[in-house]
Amino acid sequence: MICRFADRRKLHDPPGSLKIHSIPTARIGGIAIGISLAVGISIGGEGFFSRALGFYLALLVIWTVGLLDDLFTLSVPLRLMAQVSAGLLIALTPWRLSFFSNSFLNIAGTCFFVLIFANSFNFFDGADGLAAGVAGLVGLGYILLYTLHADSVGAAVAWSLFGSCAAFLFFNFPPAKIFMGDSGSTVLGLVVAFLGLDFYRVHYAIGTHLLLPLVFAGLPLMDFFLAVFRRLRKGVSPFSGDRQHIYDLLRHRGWSARPVALGAYLATGVFLLGGALCDQPNWLFSLFAVALLFGYALVGAIWLGSLR
Repeated sequence: MICRFADRRKLHDPPGSLKIHSIPTARIGGIAIGISLAVGISIGGEGFFSRALGFYLALLVIWTVGLLDDLFTLSVPLRLMAQVSAGLLIALTPWRLSFFSNSFLNIAGTCFFVLIFANSFNFFDGADGLAAGVAGLVGLGYILLYTLHADSVGAAVAWSLFGSCAAFLFFNFPPAKIFMGDSGSTVLGLVVAFLGLDFYRVHYAIGTHLLLPLVFAGLPLMDFFLAVFRRLRKGVSPFSGDRQHIYDLLRHRGWSARPVALGAYLATGVFLLGGALCDQPNWLFSLFAVALLFGYALVGAIWLGSLR
């Protein structure tokens, strides 16, 4: 239905120098993702709406601004303001960070956490099936995690994330019939960030538990920080586009869209296994395993040319 609506209204993403598709493709798939996530979470999380109104408002803010950007191309400062506002709304709920004794630092940390995850998945949405597949696998990781622990609202959110991404992949897996746009990728990042905040709320103990949400989303987070460092070193804005993301470099080496997507899924599966180790009592072994995992991934990304 959304594909037909996009065709009628000519709401397509045209080919360009920073695009990998060769024909105009519908770009408003984020509408379906946003609606399915909101409905799924509301049904699965009984009483969640009343307890976490700030999360729903944050979801609405991110989704609305993302959709406006898909339609009209908004400025970077405006999009960042929306993401910070979403972080502030979540900081008003019991799911805000509580690492510091100072409330201002906890609120600022929550905003930064949301901003990083939202932009990481936005940056990673540069090839067919990538952002949806990786976010869906992260959701699956949290689903498996919550089967081993006390029930949490995160389980409902994780199931909704997994289901929404799996359904969207029917249309977005290479060759994609529709793109999610910023209204989809930033919303996925927000939901993954919320799952991390919910995990911290359940596992408040200091230790390698702190690493688990970062390791689960390790692939898009690493690609994001490499892109920011690469662009700052060149003296350009961190939000200026280029074709040196990990998935771009694989395409340059002759990989087609499907192997790139499947390779990202496989790498995410390895990161999920590494994240699961962070939930083990032997923190020293967990720390060593995670350091080794990120070390190999970082060396591989640099070898491909991510910092050139």
